[in-house]
Amino acid sequence: MLMIEDFMRQGGFMMWPLLITLVIVIGIVLERAITFRRFTAVLPDELLDDLKEACKKDPSRKLALDICKATKSPFANVFARGLKNADRSADTMDLAMSQEAGVEVPNLENYLTGLKTIVGIAPLLGLLGTIAGMILSFKEVSEHGLASPTAVMKGVAEALVSTATGIAIAIIALIFYNYYASLVKKIVEDIEYYGSELTNFMTGRVA
Repeated sequence: MLMIEDFMRQGGFMMWPLLITLVIVIGIVLERAITFRRFTAVLPDELLDDLKEACKKDPSRKLALDICKATKSPFANVFARGLKNADRSADTMDLAMSQEAGVEVPNLENYLTGLKTIVGIAPLLGLLGTIAGMILSFKEVSEHGLASPTAVMKGVAEALVSTATGIAIAIIALIFYNYYASLVKKIVEDIEYYGSELTNFMTGRVA
C-alpha cells in the first residue's frame, strides 16, 4: 500500500485522473467479460442441430420454440424470431432474424467506445502530467539555479511517471478493445451464417 501511495505521489496530481481511467477500464473489461460469456455459453452449431431435430419431431415448431425460450442465448432469440416467420418466404425469414440481430448485437458493443476513448485520453493525461512536471523543474531552476539538482530531478521523475502510467493504461485499454471488437465481429458472422443455415433448412432454400 505504501508503494502505491509513493508511486501516486511521485507521479503528481495527474495520477488521480489516470487512476480513475484505470478503474473505468477494469470495470468495462469485467462487465464485457460477463456479457460475452453469456453470448458464447451456448454454441450456435449445437443449438441449430437441436432445433433441426426438434422441427423434424414436431413440424409445428412448438418444440423448437420451447428450446429457444429455455436457452439463455442471443442466438436462441435470433433463431426463435426466424422460426416464428418460417411459414413466410426465405427472404422474410432472413429479414426477421436480421431485425432481431439488430437488437441483440448492439448489446455487445456497449462501453467499447469508452475503451477506445481511454486509449486516446490516457496518454494525453500522462503528457499533461509531463508538462506539469517539467514546469516544476524549470521553476526550480529559475529560482535556485542548478544548485538544487534534487528538486530538478524530482520534477523530471514526476513527468516520467505520469507519462509511463498514461501509456500503460492506453496499452491495456487498446488490447482489450481489439479483443472484444474481434469477438463482436465473430459473433455477427456466426449469427449471419447459422441464421442462413436455419432458413435453408426450414424453407428448402439452397444458399
